[in-house]
Amino acid sequence: MKTGDIVQDKACLVCGDTNREIVATLGRGFVPLTTGLCGGCGLVSHTPMPDAEEVHAFYAKKYRLDYKGGYEPKRKHSLRAIRGAAARAKRVAAYLPTGARVLDIGASSGEFTYVMNRAGFQATGIEPNQGYAAFARRAYGVDIVNAPLEEAGVGDAAFDLITLNHVFEHLVDPFEALTMIRRWLKPSGLLFIEVPNLEGVRKQVTHTFHYAHIWNFTPQTLVATLEKAGFTPLPDQDLKGTSIIFAATGAMDLAHSVKLPGLAQRLKAQFREEQSTLAYVLSGAPIHRRWARLLRNIDELQTVRRYPTVQAMAVAIVEAARITPSGTLPKQKAA
Repeated sequence: MKTGDIVQDKACLVCGDTNREIVATLGRGFVPLTTGLCGGCGLVSHTPMPDAEEVHAFYAKKYRLDYKGGYEPKRKHSLRAIRGAAARAKRVAAYLPTGARVLDIGASSGEFTYVMNRAGFQATGIEPNQGYAAFARRAYGVDIVNAPLEEAGVGDAAFDLITLNHVFEHLVDPFEALTMIRRWLKPSGLLFIEVPNLEGVRKQVTHTFHYAHIWNFTPQTLVATLEKAGFTPLPDQDLKGTSIIFAATGAMDLAHSVKLPGLAQRLKAQFREEQSTLAYVLSGAPIHRRWARLLRNIDELQTVRRYPTVQAMAVAIVEAARITPSGTLPKQKAA
C-alpha cells in the first residue's frame, strides 16, 4: 500500500463513505502507520481501524511510557498540565454554578480534576493508565477511576459537565462513548471537547500522524461528528478551532450523512504543499520550534524549582488564575 492508493474501509464516521485515499504510510517516529482520508467529508483516520482490545491494552500500560517516557509524569509535564488545566477550568467555570459535578474523561495525572475541586466544584476523573491514575490519587488526593470508559460504573444523569481534553481522537468508537456521555449528563449538562486541529498544522506529514490518534479532526469534522450524536456547539464560540463546548439538544442520528465538499481537497493540498519536507524547512518552523522549546524549558526549570511538591505548584497556579463559577448553567432548548 502506498500514498495515493484508494482502499475500502468501514463506513466513515461522518459521511458513511467507504473509500479512503492513503495520505501517509509512516507515523511519528517513522513507524509504519497507514492513514486514510475520506473523500466525502475530509475525515482522516487510521486505515484500517485498530482492534478495540489492542487499544485498551495499549492505554492501560504502554501509552504513557511510549509518549511521556515513564509510568508517572515528570515535574515539567505536571507543570504544563496544571497550567493547561487552570486555563481550561477558567473557561468552563463561566458556565457552571458553584458545586457543579464534573467528570474528566481521560484524566491523565489528575490536574484538571484537582483544579476543578480547588475552584469549588465536585470533580472526579476516569483514567485507563494505571501509573498515571495512581499518581493522581497520591499527588493530588483526587477521585480517579482506573478503568476503560465502558467499565467506569458512572451513574445516569450524574454530571453538569463532562470533559474530554485531547481524548476524543483516541477513542476506537466515538459514538459509543457519546452514547454513554449523553446518559451520564444531566438534561442541562454540557460537554467540553478539545482535540488537535489537523487543518493548518505546521509539521511535516511524517510527524503529523501517530498510533495513539486514531482520528484526525478539523473543526468541520469535529462539529459534524458531534451533531450526528445530537450535540450542538454553544453560541458565541470560535468554531475555527477544535476546542468547543457542546450541549445535547437533539436526538442521535447516526444514519445521517454529513458531506463537507472541498475539505478533502484542501487537506490534500495542505499535505502536499505546506507539509512537505521542503516547505517545512523553508517556512523556518524548525528554527522557531526549537527556539520556543528552549525558552519553554528554561521557564519550566525555573518554575518547578520554586515548589516542594506538584500540589503546592498547583495551588499557586490555581490561586493566580482566579477561577470563578458563573452561578447558573445556560438554558438549552430541545431541537
